[in-house]
Amino acid sequence: MMGNAKFWAATSTNGIDFRKIHTGLPAMIIDMLADIIVDSFNKVTITTNEKAQKDWEEIAKDNDFKEIIKQSIIDVFVEHDGAFKISYDTEISKYPIIEFYSGSKVEFERTRGRITAVIFKNYYDKKDCTYVLKERYDKKSITYKLYKNENECKLSDLEETKDLKEITDNTFVMAVPMMFNKSKKFKGRGQSIIEKKIDAFDSFDEVWSQWIDAIRDNKTQTYIPEDLLPQDENGNYLKPNTFDRRFTKIGSSLQEDKGSQITRENSDFDYEGMLQSYITALDLCLQGLISPSTLGIDVKKLDNADAQREKEKATQYTRGKVLDVLEKVIPKVVCIALMAYDKARNKTAGEYEATVDFKEYANPSFEATVETVSKARPNQNIMSVEKAVDTMYGDSLTEEEKEEEVKRIKEEQGIIEKPEPSLF
Repeated sequence: MMGNAKFWAATSTNGIDFRKIHTGLPAMIIDMLADIIVDSFNKVTITTNEKAQKDWEEIAKDNDFKEIIKQSIIDVFVEHDGAFKISYDTEISKYPIIEFYSGSKVEFERTRGRITAVIFKNYYDKKDCTYVLKERYDKKSITYKLYKNENECKLSDLEETKDLKEITDNTFVMAVPMMFNKSKKFKGRGQSIIEKKIDAFDSFDEVWSQWIDAIRDNKTQTYIPEDLLPQDENGNYLKPNTFDRRFTKIGSSLQEDKGSQITRENSDFDYEGMLQSYITALDLCLQGLISPSTLGIDVKKLDNADAQREKEKATQYTRGKVLDVLEKVIPKVVCIALMAYDKARNKTAGEYEATVDFKEYANPSFEATVETVSKARPNQNIMSVEKAVDTMYGDSLTEEEKEEEVKRIKEEQGIIEKPEPSLF
């Protein structure tokens, strides 16, 4: 019953203009998390099978697999779940085609709580109707059903579907579901990461919109008597604008000893109150999802490097939850793509094992690592002279110059290297 009280559902009073601003924070959070996860995606390794490794590299290159992973993460973040579909079309590519369908275009069939079939929905909008193609993928077959305005029809009725061929001798499911969180409302489906934050984002947009509106309202006001109002070329009075608010019309003075006067007044703007409201609303939006420093937001202005790294833990928790799912899903997609490639070449589908590797995120800097190790081993050398010289000078010195520098440092420390004497 309180739905109409939300900021984006509310309407302003008649005759009063109010600007509603969408900050774009949800999209920014989702895009940043997807970029962080995909940037750390390192490689896929096919265990003990070099031929399959080369085949997968060609398949991944042909499908732009990294971009598919990024888009799949974004879709699941927004639309609660989805599924990968592996298909084959020789007119497009000689390799299997990997696609991802978001939750709104996927249905799951379950037996004893486990997914046994995935139904992909494809929409074709025509002039007079809408066709919906439902592709059902299970362990033994791939079947198709075409609907025209919710009534089933023949595949030949549509140009895009007339050449589809059903498969009835399959031995594996050419689809892989993916979800990061389970929904409490819809059993068996996923949950969007921003579903619980809708009211928080609505409030954040309201705070920012009110701030901008307050800036407009608190500009210097000019009160002009009616007989002194500015006029245009035709002698018509100019109307005040809600954006610039340059002047406000007041009644003319009728006193004999006091003529009409233009007055100006400055209003007070509660900047601190607005800032605290903004920070509080922003914190509610980011809690449990991502740290402000990941988005480049510095609302405290006083945090040191250690505090910034501590804040990154929120991002690491979200990233870790997604990686736990991807480390299971991606190897399945890879193995099914290789098995489909074998089947397309009239070979028996092989058995493959794949592993996926992700790089670490937000590691401590080299300086912080050296400082930590030095505290753990006081008064002990933690780096050789050679390594110290190489780290300090890098490529600015040649190898011969580095060796000369190492030699000088050791001589200053009393370390003299002599050739090993001969045994004879």
